[in-house]
Amino acid sequence: MHANGAQGLLDQYRFDVEKDEIAGVISPGGNETFMRVAVGLGCEEARDLAHTFARTHPSDRMRLVALEAQAAILDPVERDQLWRCAEDSGSRLVAREATRRRMVLERI
Repeated sequence: MHANGAQGLLDQYRFDVEKDEIAGVISPGGNETFMRVAVGLGCEEARDLAHTFARTHPSDRMRLVALEAQAAILDPVERDQLWRCAEDSGSRLVAREATRRRMVLERI
């Protein structure tokens, strides 16, 4: 069976057949964890990489992870600005999640 490098970017989901919905992601990759940890530790190069990934990574989920990593170290005003920019990302997944995150921030 042939496999290529892009297969590592494909998401795998868990389904709830009784509710007829996607119940979650079952294949979070190590890259996601490393991105969150590196940015959280305050490494400037990691923040720069997260900024780049958030704009250009081929995986929408990795773009979202890069945004989440950045948001975790920002104050609420900066976080709102980050999510506001993400709403215009060109990715439906990222845009919808960004809108949801901004709605949560408005409640705080």
